[in-house]
Amino acid sequence: MRIGVVDFGGQYNHLIYRRLRELGVQAEMFPPTLTLEEVESRYDGIVLSGGSFNIPDDIDKVGNAFEYAKKFSKPILGICLGHHIIAYSYGGELSKSNPEFGEVIVYVDDEDIILRGMGRSFIAWESHNVEVSRPPEEFQVLAHSDLVKVQAMRHISRPIFSVQFHPEVEHTENGIQVFKNFVEVCKR
Repeated sequence: MRIGVVDFGGQYNHLIYRRLRELGVQAEMFPPTLTLEEVESRYDGIVLSGGSFNIPDDIDKVGNAFEYAKKFSKPILGICLGHHIIAYSYGGELSKSNPEFGEVIVYVDDEDIILRGMGRSFIAWESHNVEVSRPPEEFQVLAHSDLVKVQAMRHISRPIFSVQFHPEVEHTENGIQVFKNFVEVCKR
């Protein structure tokens, strides 16, 4: 199995790569300049990683990421910036939020597949000042925090998941479980 990690230059992207490798996955980082056809032919799933860009202001800096979010036919996991890209791609709304930096308690409303094994609540690491203020119509909200209504969501019919928090960092309790769950989805 091969999972690609779209590299937007985020500070934790190497940790996403490392977590996947620790799970025995052949992970590769790649720039958002690859064509959709190249990504489809190479990967069994992709992770739209974090980064310092704000959507929609920095749309021109994320390359083909919106095309990946809408047209990649296999599982997708969006993290932080990736969460925003997925939401915006499908017609959701983003807004400036009360910044969350550091530890935040995330409350699980529906563990679905991606949050399975995370418990009813957990401490997660946050690093953002933009949030999904209205999820896209085709998405179900899976988790929230005291300040952010959409900490995790999934597409109702496609294997597309996204989280506001950073499961790749050690400060997120049992964050590796999110990657284990995503790998299981990619195996199907």
